[in-house]
Amino acid sequence: RVALPSCKEMALRFAQKLGCAPTNRDAVAEPSKQHRLDIVVCKSTSSDLELDLHDDPGWVPSGPASPQAIARRMFKASTAKFDSGFRADFPEGDLDDSEVSATSSGMSAATTALESPNSVETLQVPAFIPRVQFRKCGFWRDLAVQEAREIGERLAKGDARFHISARGQDYFLDFSHEGHAMQQNMATGKTRRLRILAAGSNDPWESQQPLWNQPCPREQWRLGPQSLRGDAPQNSLRHLKNSWHAQVCFRDFEEREREYCREWASFYHAYSHAALIYEVQAAIASVLFGFKAEYAPLPRLLMHDFYDIPNAGMLIHRFNSDFAESKRDHHAAFRKVALSTMCSFTAKGPEMCLAKVFTSGYSCKDVPFRGVLENLLQSCGIPSERVVSLADAVVALAERHGLDTSKFGGKACESGKPGHALQIFIRRSLVDRLSYAAKPYGYVDEDRMPLSAWLNGDNPNTHGQARVVAHPEHFMQAGHVRMFVASADPTFHRKRGDFQRELCRLFKDLQEPDQREHAATGIYGGVLPAWWPSSERARLAAKRRVRASIV
Repeated sequence: RVALPSCKEMALRFAQKLGCAPTNRDAVAEPSKQHRLDIVVCKSTSSDLELDLHDDPGWVPSGPASPQAIARRMFKASTAKFDSGFRADFPEGDLDDSEVSATSSGMSAATTALESPNSVETLQVPAFIPRVQFRKCGFWRDLAVQEAREIGERLAKGDARFHISARGQDYFLDFSHEGHAMQQNMATGKTRRLRILAAGSNDPWESQQPLWNQPCPREQWRLGPQSLRGDAPQNSLRHLKNSWHAQVCFRDFEEREREYCREWASFYHAYSHAALIYEVQAAIASVLFGFKAEYAPLPRLLMHDFYDIPNAGMLIHRFNSDFAESKRDHHAAFRKVALSTMCSFTAKGPEMCLAKVFTSGYSCKDVPFRGVLENLLQSCGIPSERVVSLADAVVALAERHGLDTSKFGGKACESGKPGHALQIFIRRSLVDRLSYAAKPYGYVDEDRMPLSAWLNGDNPNTHGQARVVAHPEHFMQAGHVRMFVASADPTFHRKRGDFQRELCRLFKDLQEPDQREHAATGIYGGVLPAWWPSSERARLAAKRRVRASIV
């Protein structure tokens, strides 16, 4: 039995956290006596994010997909200090088990340390523990945490071939061949295959805030659609007067905002030539992971791009330290993870009026779109000899359905309207984790930070941008992010569902067991996702669900 605190003790503890009662600093329980993790976070400052982003001289430079490089990225992500920007205003012991449970990788629970009386607690994940599995009797089984920890430490140091002792036996482990890791029992000579699974999100913050930090759904419903709050002017919609189809699309935006405003904040991303890449990523995610591609495309797919920048806090830090003096939000590392968005469909600026650019779309001019498409296919496990022919088939299919492919070696759409608008709904508890208020070129807009507080209030959003971290782990989960797309070309807008189904059939080979695992490994940068099925029965069940979603 566990002795639960009395109501009086809980009230006193809560008052102490709020600064309404004297705090006995010496009475804080030791970590060994705590049964739950008290995550307390603070207002973000530059001094709070002292991250060591430089490589240790001991790292062995052996390619981005090598086990050593993967371990290095995961190790740095797991030992970094993070700050999500919320004040310490909730008590100990009131978190659900789901909010403090360790990830499926077996990572040890993070520990916290109180600092000055009015200070904050900093969440740290002290050790890198990958999830390592071995093959036995047709099943993938997890190694013990202690063995996984030792393997992670050796890989992080750059070792690809090494010995370990476990369960009274000596083993030789070989990770020098990509996709063919193995362990050998030195006494019996028996060998088994090994594989490393990703630890899930490298961002240690849980997806849900405590209930008292979340806005009241009833109040959000009373405030109404986000784009109409604060008596926002609607005169930007005059640009739609000559297109009945565009008017219908924007009316749908408003109705969805009205439906989702209780628990979701809305963002709008305009694009044009990148549409084919987004659609291909959605089709691959549908085949491999069961993503609902019929509703919207997927702006980002390659998971390994997010190992170093998993959340908005890290993106701001990297922008201030690296990107601000070098291309800003046009930096390649910034583009790989972030989207430029507006917070209202009536937005007039700066730089972009959504209603005005809806027809023509918005696009960068310095992107080799055909090369990006071919690199994407190759990263997803498509054999090199098939990449060009498959890319040609994708372009031809897009042309038949009215999608602009002029930047991919194809034809422009007949209507001359290549624009698209992606309506993104992010659960309010995740807004500050995945986005920040921005000025042109990606600079932080301090007047609207934290962005969640601004969007939760009765504030006009006709002026101001945002940057959204399009992390696939969140964007592929309907409980975290939901998306809808509107295309300025009426033909493609109407036929997009048929286009997606045919596009998925082009990637049907990825459903084969070996191909599917190889493709998922490429997307995750050399490892498999933590939820990857460990048995043949589970794999077949997942395959049936994916096939049902395609049909």
